[in-house]
Amino acid sequence: MEQPLSDMALDEGVFDLRQEIARSAFADMCHDWERNQKYDQALRITITRFHAAGKKAHVLDIGTGSGLLSMMAVRAGADSVVACEAFSPMADCAEKIIEANGMQKSIHLIKKRSTKLKVGPGLDMEHRANILVTELFDTELIGEGALATYRHALEHLLTKDVETIPHKATIYAQLVECPLALSWQQIKTLSNADGDILLRVPPEVADCRGSSAVFDIQLSQLPTGSFNTLTEPIPVFEFNWAKQDELPMDRCRKNVCHARISAFPQAVFMWWDLVMEKEDQVMLSCAPYWAHPDHAQLKQKSTDQATERRIPESNLIPWRDHWMQAVYFLPPTKIPLKQGQQFVLQSYHDEYSLWFGLGEETSTPLSPPYCTCGWHIAQSRSRIGQLNDSLRNKRYLNYFERVFSSDSVVLVLSEGSLLGLAAARMGVKQVLLYEPNTISRRCMEAFIQHNNIQNVQLIHSADALEPEGAGTVTHVFAEPHFPSAILPWDNLHYGDMLKNVKPLLPASVMVIPGSGTLYALPVEFLDLHKISAPLGTCESFDLSMMDRLIEQHSAYADSPIEAQPLWEYPAYPLSGAIRLMDIDIVKEFGQTKLEKGEIFLDKPERLNGIAIWIEWHLDESHSPKTTISCGPQIPVEEASREPVRWNVNFRQGVHLLRKHPNHKAVIPWAVKFNPMLGNVYFQFDYMDEVE
Repeated sequence: MEQPLSDMALDEGVFDLRQEIARSAFADMCHDWERNQKYDQALRITITRFHAAGKKAHVLDIGTGSGLLSMMAVRAGADSVVACEAFSPMADCAEKIIEANGMQKSIHLIKKRSTKLKVGPGLDMEHRANILVTELFDTELIGEGALATYRHALEHLLTKDVETIPHKATIYAQLVECPLALSWQQIKTLSNADGDILLRVPPEVADCRGSSAVFDIQLSQLPTGSFNTLTEPIPVFEFNWAKQDELPMDRCRKNVCHARISAFPQAVFMWWDLVMEKEDQVMLSCAPYWAHPDHAQLKQKSTDQATERRIPESNLIPWRDHWMQAVYFLPPTKIPLKQGQQFVLQSYHDEYSLWFGLGEETSTPLSPPYCTCGWHIAQSRSRIGQLNDSLRNKRYLNYFERVFSSDSVVLVLSEGSLLGLAAARMGVKQVLLYEPNTISRRCMEAFIQHNNIQNVQLIHSADALEPEGAGTVTHVFAEPHFPSAILPWDNLHYGDMLKNVKPLLPASVMVIPGSGTLYALPVEFLDLHKISAPLGTCESFDLSMMDRLIEQHSAYADSPIEAQPLWEYPAYPLSGAIRLMDIDIVKEFGQTKLEKGEIFLDKPERLNGIAIWIEWHLDESHSPKTTISCGPQIPVEEASREPVRWNVNFRQGVHLLRKHPNHKAVIPWAVKFNPMLGNVYFQFDYMDEVE
């Protein structure tokens, strides 16, 4: 069994530490075979060249993690290796891994930050190192403080003629028109099915540059045809990790470009590549598939793959989740670029982050973006995508037209619900809008004032609902959405709120949605399962101790279900969707429910994950029901050769198998809903029959 269906309380401090260990992502990086092999190649080339020149190779490994790179350096013939690791649980684990691989006498492990290392006889390092191997990068390349760490090491820990692995990095930018990405950034005007505008966007919201937080994403998984490229990939910044004067803390670069096509410049796609060693023989690219240097070669090799499933072209390049690509939004504009038009792409970076703009060569420098309207603080990008989802909105608005009238008084139990304001604009008598969050409430007030909506009353808490006003309510509506929700069914908090206010409401009140259904789908992920899969051996080194460390702490601190935007991770269905549990929000919400069943698989060995989502049923009296799904966009065909098409504006839940391959053709499952705690517990019994 994965986890008992009981409610456990964990000591907060211990829980946080164990969760940090479980999610440290060291295992994810070690599953990146291309990364591992290219670090190994670079170490062999560099150390061999040192020895051929009659020089000793003294290696420093900063942030050693599992100790993998240090062990590679020893195997490549390094004369000395010093490894440092500041995260003490991982440092202790690295010590055991190094010993298990018989290298404890060859690697000097120091359990502290590199900036705390001392050099000299009898100190942390007997002498400066002339080779630095490290992996300090994130999606933005510099977001984890790589610049400061390298600069300190070059000044205090390394020789003047040091060679670094990696040797150089180049950041690329590609200007695009991408309405899908923009729908996660800018709130659109809301119209009904006839095209009549219901809500206009206040200028301070329309002109806001949005959040400064990096928007990391698997660019290769963007739907075909969802973007147009206005430029080829442009190298905008280069970092020579061995030269302190080539590692500035902030820079501005201006590239004169010409638009490939006529289109709106909306965003910049960004990625980077690494030249792994000085002779430029080994290169690692994080480019999306259409710009990847190995794409054509890999595509040719893929033609002889088995025809049992169709591998998307986007998945022919090496997969990694620890280094993705990123989207940067440009200052809002309504002016398109014409084909051939000259413009200047402005690229900026500081110590930790990047940002981009368009202008002329003499343009005033652009400051980093930050949210001034509040929406990008109060709501996630996926939530903004939901607010802009025309098909979703159309389904809600069509339903409103059927059930609301000029006499309706609607209590909205969701946060940041523009649909609640839309109901007010559609002619209902009054809308009572639940908005407990100060920032979100300010955002809603801006929409109310800009659209001159008179029949809306904001309620700061459910307790603030006055009995006199509650007695007039004819409908309770929820999307449902709460910013605190992580998994889709966390929004069942709506049912708990309804239970608390229901004694104040008329018996005839109509509740929308009145129920929800949990579904599961057994799948074969192409890659996502690697984030929790055990390593065993990696590049012939035994890393099983790290597997045990992560598994031990994950079992304690991690839920067996995690939230993921599954549209970014191709998966193949191994059966049809499985109905797990119906939850009646009106009549049965206060009751604990337990459902059990079985998953039947024709090819159990392919199973490596179980996707879970919820569907909300707006209307119980009509057939078919009006349903809002957080899961697949189209019905799933059993054992399809095509990947599942997931709703791109929701995160789904996913249970990743920790034992693979699976040998059970029948997998019992159980789901428990505890409304008192607002929790749903899942259990899947896939323990191997064959050990």
